[in-house]
Amino acid sequence: MQEDKSQTHFTLLKEMFEDFKENLKDNLNINESLTDEELTQLLTAIIKEYEGEFYNDFTDIFIYTYYKNLLNSSNNTMSKILNFTKSKKILDNEGKEDVLKAERTDCSDVLYLYGFEYAKSLDGNQFLSKITGKKIPVGYSAAEIIDNNDVFFRPPKGNPNLRGPHITFSIEYDHSYWLQFKENITKYTQDFEKTHSKDFLEDLKDYRYWLNKYRALITFLKQKNTVCYLKGEGYHVKN
Repeated sequence: MQEDKSQTHFTLLKEMFEDFKENLKDNLNINESLTDEELTQLLTAIIKEYEGEFYNDFTDIFIYTYYKNLLNSSNNTMSKILNFTKSKKILDNEGKEDVLKAERTDCSDVLYLYGFEYAKSLDGNQFLSKITGKKIPVGYSAAEIIDNNDVFFRPPKGNPNLRGPHITFSIEYDHSYWLQFKENITKYTQDFEKTHSKDFLEDLKDYRYWLNKYRALITFLKQKNTVCYLKGEGYHVKN
């Protein structure tokens, strides 16, 4: 009985994968048959093109996407920040950990979305594409967000390389500060969409679309690899 259920699961997975690949080929306007490896290489090449197109814009894109996450993600991060700061009492940090966890998730989700790892080096901070291996420079404003594990620990304004030695970070729990912060980041996202061309925004949307297709393909391939291993077929997927 268990074997029948497993076989049904394997068959369903295979059918879903085949349907996904057929839809993917339709999206790519491809009629000929392609191997799984060829499909992976094709999506990788598409993503590589977008990484080149947005090479000089990723700091702004990161911040824009991060702010959109704070405002709109299912983590409800901005609402959690406002609720926490509104009800916070002196020396009472109840609820703070939930806020920090939500904010860090919103930050990590941006890196996941674009398939990036964040790396710090003497030559400058950079994103490393886990898909293509491309190295992309990161501006200080994005790096400060990624490095800051406590959203209430606020950096001074301006380029850190131009700050004086006595300028320090501050701890900010004032509710009015965060109300203004929400207004500021809302305006930032709106200005980003106003100041970038329709083609830029459409290309950014398409880029995310192909990133999602790539992740779905890799997920199917890993499942296929696992199924073949369990069935003793010795199949191995190259990533």
